[in-house]
Amino acid sequence: MIDKLKASLKDNPDAKKTASVYSDLTWYYSTVSVDSALAYGKKAEYEAQKLADSTLLGQIYSDIGSVYFNNGDLDNSQKNYLRSYTIRKHRKDAFGVAKISNNLGNVYRDKQEYTKSMKAFLEALAYFESVKDDKNKAVAQSNIGLLMVRLSDYSKALQYLNPAIAYAEKNKLPDRLCEFYGNLGKAYMGLNDTIKARVAFEKSLKNCKISGNQKAISTLYQNMGLLKTRQQNAAGATALYEKSKAVAKTVNSDHDQDNLKISIARSYLKSGKYQEALKLLTEIKAKFLREKKDESLYYTLDILIPTFAYLKQPDSVLYYQEINKKLSEHLTRLSTLKHTAELETKYQTAKKEKLLAEERAETRRKTTLLIGISILTFFVIIISLLIYRQQKLKNKQQKQEFRLKTAIAQIETQNKLQEQRLSISRDLHDNIGAQLTFIISSVDNIKHGFDIQNIRLSDKLRSISEFTKSTIVELRDTIWAMNNSAIAFEDLKVRILNFIEKAKMAKEDIHFSFDIDEKLNTLTLSSIEGMNIYRTIQEAVNNAIKYAGAENIAIDASAENGNISITITDNGTGFDPENISNGNGLHNMRKRIEDIGGTFEIRTAVSEGTTISILLKNKNS
Repeated sequence: MIDKLKASLKDNPDAKKTASVYSDLTWYYSTVSVDSALAYGKKAEYEAQKLADSTLLGQIYSDIGSVYFNNGDLDNSQKNYLRSYTIRKHRKDAFGVAKISNNLGNVYRDKQEYTKSMKAFLEALAYFESVKDDKNKAVAQSNIGLLMVRLSDYSKALQYLNPAIAYAEKNKLPDRLCEFYGNLGKAYMGLNDTIKARVAFEKSLKNCKISGNQKAISTLYQNMGLLKTRQQNAAGATALYEKSKAVAKTVNSDHDQDNLKISIARSYLKSGKYQEALKLLTEIKAKFLREKKDESLYYTLDILIPTFAYLKQPDSVLYYQEINKKLSEHLTRLSTLKHTAELETKYQTAKKEKLLAEERAETRRKTTLLIGISILTFFVIIISLLIYRQQKLKNKQQKQEFRLKTAIAQIETQNKLQEQRLSISRDLHDNIGAQLTFIISSVDNIKHGFDIQNIRLSDKLRSISEFTKSTIVELRDTIWAMNNSAIAFEDLKVRILNFIEKAKMAKEDIHFSFDIDEKLNTLTLSSIEGMNIYRTIQEAVNNAIKYAGAENIAIDASAENGNISITITDNGTGFDPENISNGNGLHNMRKRIEDIGGTFEIRTAVSEGTTISILLKNKNS
């Protein structure tokens, strides 16, 4: 077709025909070569302007707008569509106006100007309904459906998409079904209905292949890859992204391929492939820096920041947050300058009109000028306030998203740690616990199976048996702590009471007391805090029994002034702290308490007993 059109240009004296052929070449090249399409568009515009043919010029501007839209240049696309809209509006071409409104709606949607987008789509839809143009009505319905997907109103999106699909199915329009089913798949993805989304994307792919829409096929593979990512199928997602990239190289612009890479990086981030995401983001970040694409760089860093957060690189997070903040301020300034320039242009136009009327009414001119300046100042202030408010909301949202992503990462880490704890505790119980039990059984068998006359050997066997039993108790305590991500103080109280009961059985001549404040019963500790407190109390009591010769040992726990206070007191012989070695475990007790953010204090003297004080911050208060 392109060769035939080029051939028709040779020796063709008809200027209007030449302009029309250039317009057709613009449209055909729009999906093949952007540069060629724009070159023919400029030629067509030049010829149509020489002919002063507004009808043809309106079509040419529409075709050029489509070329820019397909290449991701939304500003130039909007500018050319508006030129076409103005011409067709002037010519009272209602059908042409409706078609351009549909195109403008797509531009406004991608620029996130959703109010303008909806207004444009509804203008088109109202016209096509009034003239019973069901084909173009279906296109408008599908576009509104996609807009509703962007606005996260997925149920409303289905209300517009289903009638459009029904029409296209009835009339067997594969090019439209390619587009409509693709939009339907996005709506079902928003509703988290992955089964219906997959069916819709498969139907879309089938029709895209029939119609030969390679650009849509590339986008479909990208969306299907995202769907696989949500289903935790990383291999399937990667395969689809590779297909998307292969197709994109042949039909998509650099802009589309860059967007594809950003989508892939976002998918890597969601599926936990943080290194892959970092590699891809680093690549496109460098490209956007070279090409000075500040807006694309801003969105890339917006994904790069949480990637560094998941990789636990806080310095990089802070560094790129600062860069993104400056980028945001820069983009805001550019937007403000743009709006200010537009207002200035309007003002200058109005001023010229007022100067022409100045001869007729000098007083009226001055009044009008003052009104114009006041209006300009008002709009500048309003726009500045709106931009400031928008930026403030955006920064707040980014902070919330970062906190949420950080919290999710922490939860995932905690879950993995809990799984590791459970696995280790099972191994301890099933392997080491069984082996220790076997040792006890073997020692008992030796003691009962042989007539051991050697008292030292008998004592040694008894010592081994008692040490092994003690080790099993210690092992059970460790497993108990590992199996709990959090330990209630009441559970800790039960453990301590069990330990005291065993101590009473071993040392009947010692009086034990344990007093706990009822306020502490609802307190929750981490497994490390609970275990360290338990081990410290256990060590203190054992020291009092073994070395102090105490007759009374008291344990008191209370809640006071937002703290947890625990004291272990005995009336034993005491000791001189300056001359005592670390053999009694004093160093270990102190370290355990300091490791969980507490303070450890020991008060003792020879023949005056010993008091150990533990003070911890009550995190539940």
